Amino acid sequence: MLHIKFFPPELVMKGLPVMKKILLINPPYPFEEHPSPPFGLMSLAAYLIQEGCEVRIEDYIIEHCSIDRYKSIIDEFKPDIVGATAVSMTVKKSLSILKDYKMIAPGIITVMGGAHVTFDAAGILNSGVVDFIVRGEGEITFTELLKTLYERKNIAAVNGISYISEGKVHHTPDRDLIADINILPYPARHLAALSKYKAMDLPVNMITSRGCPHSCIFCLGRKMVGKKLRYYDTERVIDEFEMLSRIGFSQINISDDLFTSNKKRCIAICNGIISRGINQAWTAFARVDTIPEDLLYKLKEAGCTTLCFGIESGNQQILDIVKKKTTLEKCRTAADMCRKAGITPLASYILGLPGETEETIMNTLRFARDINMEFGIHILAPFPGTEVREKSEEYGISILTDDWDLYDANRSVCSTNGISPGSIDKIVNDFYESLKNYMKDAALKKERGETISEKDDALLRKAELYNFNMELVQNKIIENFSGAESANREDLINNLSSFIEEKTGRDSGFVTKEIDRLMKKKCIEVIRKDSGFAICWV
Repeated sequence: MLHIKFFPPELVMKGLPVMKKILLINPPYPFEEHPSPPFGLMSLAAYLIQEGCEVRIEDYIIEHCSIDRYKSIIDEFKPDIVGATAVSMTVKKSLSILKDYKMIAPGIITVMGGAHVTFDAAGILNSGVVDFIVRGEGEITFTELLKTLYERKNIAAVNGISYISEGKVHHTPDRDLIADINILPYPARHLAALSKYKAMDLPVNMITSRGCPHSCIFCLGRKMVGKKLRYYDTERVIDEFEMLSRIGFSQINISDDLFTSNKKRCIAICNGIISRGINQAWTAFARVDTIPEDLLYKLKEAGCTTLCFGIESGNQQILDIVKKKTTLEKCRTAADMCRKAGITPLASYILGLPGETEETIMNTLRFARDINMEFGIHILAPFPGTEVREKSEEYGISILTDDWDLYDANRSVCSTNGISPGSIDKIVNDFYESLKNYMKDAALKKERGETISEKDDALLRKAELYNFNMELVQNKIIENFSGAESANREDLINNLSSFIEEKTGRDSGFVTKEIDRLMKKKCIEVIRKDSGFAICWV
């Protein structure tokens, strides 16, 4: 039986507005995976704010997880509901955080959403930590759940949720997808520490549509957001893009499952960016069969620097098995066309797909090098809800573990008949080790004053900035600066520089330049206080 704190019934009966305080949790995520600001939570938060809620986002990628911090949030914000998101590899971390919040405030309502919990609702509910699962798109479902709880109505009438009552897991009917996504406000990006992501030179995300018409067996896109593409109005997209271009991120990622699905609309967005004179680098996801030559040149003119393609395999038979519905020849053509247009093509491959053998993996690696796309490699992770997991026996896949911490797509959690998991892991580990060694050699050459390529030099610079600023963020060096106030602005910055040099071991020239960069990009700022000046994250 649920034990839930309700709002005072006399307020509900009188129809008086109630300030609903919602705390949203973004669980820790490895910095090695280059995280981005929590787009899904910011989108949900914006809708909840629009509906009259007070919302706070706790981003534990940026903030430290600790009981003391949780207690301070409870004491200061006094949330009525704590909601969390998660992908498979972070779901156990989310549950652990929610468990601690419940320990501190036993009457609090806990909710989870996201792809993993949508398709593993019973497993998550049986943890005893979560009161409600919001399945699929969360904005309207979460809002209706809140309203139903506040009004003490029957929660079984809320479509798209799962919960336990009288010892049994209940799933209400799926909610229809939001027909017109233009009812949704811009994401509440002011609730996230964008300046810290910007300092690390990470991108900021936006979407222009929801939906994916394809049915790859390893992907949840179509199940989560539907096969029919639903578009934001073109002018709205351009407005949001322009707004993001003004806040200083070096790159905007258009994170649609398939941005290039509609050529006419894509060109209209590009023309809008061009006509407004927006000078901003950006990237997008595409398929090799959705990029005609004239579209590529228009994308380039509008500032697109990179297109990301899920090529997945260098074996046509495997592409057919996983329902990719592309050909290797189209992949080769796409790579050539992108380079001709001046756009960098970036490919992603998955090893361990059904039918994989050592020979097919070698074919994939040869193909990846032959088509001369920059590329990354992952290992198949059969996430809950994917066809490859639900029909694993049919596809010749054996699930090795349900330890979700291991579902990072960087190690084998399943196996095929044709090659051992250990062999796949070794191939991937050797691949990334070779990249690390290459960059180490480039760094040593640079230190010795030898000539290296412009590309390698840029990569080294980017890695150095990322690692330095990751250290600032993780170790809270700006926040812990003991000389946080000074009567003189110049002295304050000099003292900060010395403090950072001491804490990071970087030389003064590098630190001085980096402080200047962070201030110019409005990541940190000097503010005036009664006792003088102080420095803080923006």
